[in-house]
Amino acid sequence: MYKYEKIRDSIVAGSFYPDDPYVLKMQIQDYLNNAAFLNIDNIKALICPHAGYIYSGQVAAYSYKQIMNKKYDSIIIISPSHSEFFDFVSVFDGEAYRTPLGIANIDKKRSKLLVESNPDIRFSDKGHNEEHSIEVQLPFLQYLFKEINIIPIVIGSQTRQNIHSIGEAIGQLFKDENILIIASTDLSHYHPYGDAIILDKEVEKFVEKFDIENLENEFLRNNIEMCGGGPVIAAMIAAKNLGANKAIIIKYLNSGDVSGERKAVVGYLSAALFEDKSKNLNGKEIKIKKDNLTDKSSLNENYGNKNNAVNASGNISDENTPDDVTSMSLTKKEKIILLEIARESIKSAILGIKPNIPTINDIILNEKCGAFVTITLNGKLRGCIGNIRAVNPLWETVKMMAKEAALNDPRFYPLTAKEIDNIEIEISVLSPFKLINNINEIKVGKHGLFIKKGYYQGLLLPQVATDYNWDRIQFLRQTCLKAGLHENAWQDKNCEIYIFSATVFSEKDLINSLS
Repeated sequence: MYKYEKIRDSIVAGSFYPDDPYVLKMQIQDYLNNAAFLNIDNIKALICPHAGYIYSGQVAAYSYKQIMNKKYDSIIIISPSHSEFFDFVSVFDGEAYRTPLGIANIDKKRSKLLVESNPDIRFSDKGHNEEHSIEVQLPFLQYLFKEINIIPIVIGSQTRQNIHSIGEAIGQLFKDENILIIASTDLSHYHPYGDAIILDKEVEKFVEKFDIENLENEFLRNNIEMCGGGPVIAAMIAAKNLGANKAIIIKYLNSGDVSGERKAVVGYLSAALFEDKSKNLNGKEIKIKKDNLTDKSSLNENYGNKNNAVNASGNISDENTPDDVTSMSLTKKEKIILLEIARESIKSAILGIKPNIPTINDIILNEKCGAFVTITLNGKLRGCIGNIRAVNPLWETVKMMAKEAALNDPRFYPLTAKEIDNIEIEISVLSPFKLINNINEIKVGKHGLFIKKGYYQGLLLPQVATDYNWDRIQFLRQTCLKAGLHENAWQDKNCEIYIFSATVFSEKDLINSLS
């Protein structure tokens, strides 16, 4: 690239996703490893979320897993504009987007064809400079493909005219070409968990039926919530012209599935639009390749008797239920080190300085482990983000999650410098997951649940059951619903149930007690 060429640099590396290339690759690899692969041919378009990776990265990975080992001449990414208003469709007028994983070159030839096809479509940097919803898609694509040519498109005002202008232009111009369309969107914002699911299921219903007309009408009437509704509808219009005739919902989760906080959540959807060339379109069954399931332990289908006797109150007897699910054993000194790392990470992230964290030689703190960091201010939640997977050393996980909780919990504004001295930090260190054969092993209030059936999966943290006064059966049912399954799916023979626990400690309990 020459100095005079226009390159759009990353604006959310280090916040929405890691700015270290190695850490970023490892995170994406982990997400993809934990996503099921469906044997879908002729994919024309994907629907992907665009929040911080800690929230929506796993859902996005379900879409991107479907295009592994495929090749495309060009990838068109359509997004909304969150921070800038303009009444046209903006095609980036530069040469490339840049992320920590390198350069993503702009497909200038096809971009020019789009702009020349309709006056509503223009070359511009409007909607690109401060917009994250295209950028967050790129690291996944750069991980999957050695080189990519992209066409970044931002729909300014999501009017019927702008939506159809770009959707029809893509579908008509590139009808016989090997391209992929990505629609970047999140779903409902800041509703209670149950309300969010009801709202988001309406979107799922229209997408799964490939019902463009009703999806568009409901979106334009504000009866459904998608910040990227225009991009999704445009992608569906284009994909249909490219031959797509069927859609599948691959994964749905919301932010509550990660944080455990259910009062105000954001919904995330993964879906694919594809051409089904079989004669019986309604009878085709899409099967999961078992050799691509995430956990090797998940291949164990021996559950014993899960239908244990339930008493009148819905509880199950605890008799003879051994408990060998324990989280990492930490000394007081190790807990204090982790709390200090969390505070230093938060402080440095807010002030924009390099964190002063010494080399960590402690064997336990260098063990790979999942953890959550919770921030409270004046006794009220101010941020909570975690990683349930043992991807990084515990101290590094705490460092990353502390920064994410402070700056990127979508339910709150980023923490400010004025608030630093008044916050309280709590850390929850997660145990490994244990596959159980008997639901008697579940201890409400101590154990969290992770339920998986095929490519559906859902997780609830231990404290959620306590907060909502659930017994075991309610806890199991709610975790099934979180996974997108029917509430009694936990009784199915091929449904896997995992339990885990957490070691929870805070500054109030430890550091303050030393003074």
